[in-house]
Amino acid sequence: MKILVVDRSRVFRALWSRMVLAAGHKPIMASSGAEGLARIAENDLELVCASITLPDMSGTEFCRQVRAQASGHDLPLILLTTQQDHEIRREAFEAGATDVHDKTNIRDLFHQAARYGRPVEHAHEGHVLYVEDSPTVARVMTRILEGMGLEVAHFRSAADALDAFDQGNWDLVLSDILVEGEISGMGLVSRLRQQFPDKTSLPIVAMSGMDDQNRRAELFRLGVNDFVTKPVLEDEVRARIGNLLANKRLFEEVQSQRKKLYDMAMIDPLTGLRNRNVLAECAARFFTEANRADMPLSLILLDIDHFKKINDTHGHLLGDEVLVGVGELLRTTGRESDVALRFGGEEFLLVLPECDLFDAHTRAEELRQQLRELRPAGLTITASFGVTSRPSGRDVSMNDLFRVADQAVYQAKNEGRDRVVSRALDDATAPTPAQDDTPAENPGTSVQPAG
Repeated sequence: MKILVVDRSRVFRALWSRMVLAAGHKPIMASSGAEGLARIAENDLELVCASITLPDMSGTEFCRQVRAQASGHDLPLILLTTQQDHEIRREAFEAGATDVHDKTNIRDLFHQAARYGRPVEHAHEGHVLYVEDSPTVARVMTRILEGMGLEVAHFRSAADALDAFDQGNWDLVLSDILVEGEISGMGLVSRLRQQFPDKTSLPIVAMSGMDDQNRRAELFRLGVNDFVTKPVLEDEVRARIGNLLANKRLFEEVQSQRKKLYDMAMIDPLTGLRNRNVLAECAARFFTEANRADMPLSLILLDIDHFKKINDTHGHLLGDEVLVGVGELLRTTGRESDVALRFGGEEFLLVLPECDLFDAHTRAEELRQQLRELRPAGLTITASFGVTSRPSGRDVSMNDLFRVADQAVYQAKNEGRDRVVSRALDDATAPTPAQDDTPAENPGTSVQPAG
């Protein structure tokens, strides 16, 4: 589905765009009511979600203008609000809204978008690689396949089709088993299954005017999914190919759902960072390699300063915007090999393979400065950083380093927040945790790594 989301906040548009993609849909974003109306006119949309408050008009006025457009007359339109107010809901429905949805629980809306979306009638979609050396049969089959809504690439020889296979994104292969050239249709099937083991879900259909049971059995052993006898019956071809394409889509949906379930378990939905469930997996890999090869490995633990006060003063939605901004900073800076996680609440963790204590401290100090300049939701944000590293010549575990990094964070808070504290693994005396409302002193200072 194509889903338009209209909201004034750049951070929330980025967040919701990821959520729309994660739900399997195509996101289209707009920052104002006027831009949203233009997107509706330009695109064949299936659902629109708009904030009740827009910079240039109210959400209800946006609804009225959408309904006045020919392209928006019957377009499902959801207004997003944080207020569960009967009057707002009444005005929204009078303006033409399909429904009013809680802005803080929008992820569920995108995953259930199909129940709102405007149904789109379409034929089968996909690309067919078709091999046939008879011009007459090729014309008939191409007409049938294109009549089903499929795009057809026709080749007279199996060798040409094999050369083109790896350069295209195919949904089905259809081949006569006896075609001109050095490679037969049966040879094509055999080569495709041997050379492309990652494409076992791709359906292959064999065609022949010789309806021989032994030949059919051999074809199925080679890896074909179905067999069509010439001369073809159009209804039979449509049914067989339609079923194969439908089964392929179902298989892909199952694979997609498996990936989504994995992402739900391993990815923090708010920030897009990996969550603490990933720790066991990455710790086993990184720490085993570092201990075996005696390579440096560092942790940076950061805790946003006075985050509870942000939530209490500005509300949880603004607090979420702060977390999204911090997550975006951690995802878009640093090395590809670094692992950034939202450890929980306002705590974030970076695992830095092949990085010693000095370099990790430098990285943390850079992040501290970048965080002050970030100003998510228009707020000046600081954090307390704890840094530690694996000592050379000693096997350590994730728990060993995390304990020391956590103690370093407490030390940074006790010393005034907005600073970086580095601690060696053997320095394990934990300071008393600071209270969250302790005022910051001397912001911007940092403790240099030992040694």
